[in-house]
Amino acid sequence: MRRLSGTDSLFLAGETPTWHQHVGGLTIVDRTNVPGFGYDALYRMIASRLPLVPKLTWKLKPVPLGLDRAVWIDDPAFDLRRHIHRMTVTAPGGPRETADAVTPIMSRQLDRRFPLWELWYLDGLVNGRVAVLMKFHHCLLDGGAGGVLASLLLDLDPDGTPTVIPEMPAPEAEPSDLRLFVAALLPAATAPLRAMRYGVRLTWRGLGVARHLISGHESPDMATMLRAPKTSFNASIGPRRSMAFSSIAIADVKALRRHFDVKLNDVALALCAGALRTYLSDRDGVPSRPLSVGIPVSTRAEGDTSLGNQLSYLVVPLPTNLADPEERLRVIVHETRAAKGVHEAMRASRLGSVADTAPPFMIAGLLRLAYQSHVLGYIPGMMNTIVSNVPGPPVDLYMAGARLTGIYSASVLLDQMGLNVTLYTFGDRVDFGIHVDPDLIDDPWAIAHAIPRALEELMRTAGLGTPSPIEDPFGLTPGPDVELTARRSGVGS
Repeated sequence: MRRLSGTDSLFLAGETPTWHQHVGGLTIVDRTNVPGFGYDALYRMIASRLPLVPKLTWKLKPVPLGLDRAVWIDDPAFDLRRHIHRMTVTAPGGPRETADAVTPIMSRQLDRRFPLWELWYLDGLVNGRVAVLMKFHHCLLDGGAGGVLASLLLDLDPDGTPTVIPEMPAPEAEPSDLRLFVAALLPAATAPLRAMRYGVRLTWRGLGVARHLISGHESPDMATMLRAPKTSFNASIGPRRSMAFSSIAIADVKALRRHFDVKLNDVALALCAGALRTYLSDRDGVPSRPLSVGIPVSTRAEGDTSLGNQLSYLVVPLPTNLADPEERLRVIVHETRAAKGVHEAMRASRLGSVADTAPPFMIAGLLRLAYQSHVLGYIPGMMNTIVSNVPGPPVDLYMAGARLTGIYSASVLLDQMGLNVTLYTFGDRVDFGIHVDPDLIDDPWAIAHAIPRALEELMRTAGLGTPSPIEDPFGLTPGPDVELTARRSGVGS
């Protein structure tokens, strides 16, 4: 029996019919010269490696009356066939058709009666390629832990196999409801004391941030952050999800980093700012004030390979209102540096998760009330979007001997926030996953296609020439507006 952390339990409590709390990763696979690759081979590989990730065989067991956080227990009836599925993508099997196949999968919530993940094998892609979509609940793991999971399911060379695969531990006995209820009585009774302690720690944290701001350190533009403008994608979200994706060469991002003497993440944010400026200018107009963006920051210690959530957020202005790409980058550099200073001042006083201060039934009730009243729409300074950067290995990756040509992430949307952008870097590429509510963003490809153009604009400003070519994940030949033509091969499934 393993109890959920406070942060993990928030992802459960915050789930509603439209606030899905699952995330996904779409990988495109080139199985050329790997005749044995297919659904059956993938199934066998995952079955053989399950002991490396035993958490995939755990399911949730709630505590009676919601008096304490739920626990993970072994699923004695675990059936891998319930979690691995297959689907054929509509012809011609290009990027848009593949994204369309993902839409109904990401629009459905996971069944809490079973381990909270599923994997989809998508065939029918152009040029004989296939896609694999991994979908899991955010309470199971965060983006950093997703990288750990990927390292267990993927290989660094075509013939790579784990050197040692342990025996799957025998399932532990399921705790009774009575045992969980009795164990929850003391935490429930002491919840008021924990809430008081949390309030004291929160006050000390606020004082620490105030001391940081008045001590002469760089401070973020708080006035701008508290007046984040509304856009067409900042409205109440529905249950549907769509995605699009785009890729650029990591060499170009590194060249811009060296030229401007900035961080890789600063360049990534500048590209997102340029792409969103293009998207907004083509629709409801660019707001006169910067957008506000949330940046997840891992608090995971180096070498920590656990699969729980360990993250916090920076919130910084995203200067889409500025026309000059270099000026946008300079503002981002200043604001992220200042926000990191505030973040370090906050981390100096341990706070813990708000979910540790009250029983889950109270937290869930408050979150449902916030959802039903759309209270997030009335809070000043709420984020317009979230941009995450998940680093992967700087080498090619393989799945059951077949090479991966793209990895595109789809992360959580919040109410009043119909757009999430997640970057994943591996090999020589940076892959952008654009995850949206299609009722708020009708064409996410407009954002995806604007990212390479934002890169081209910034490189031209820096005098670095044109962007480097990057392999198309579907093996397609570049055409106008990154819309590509292709040929089917006769590779079977």
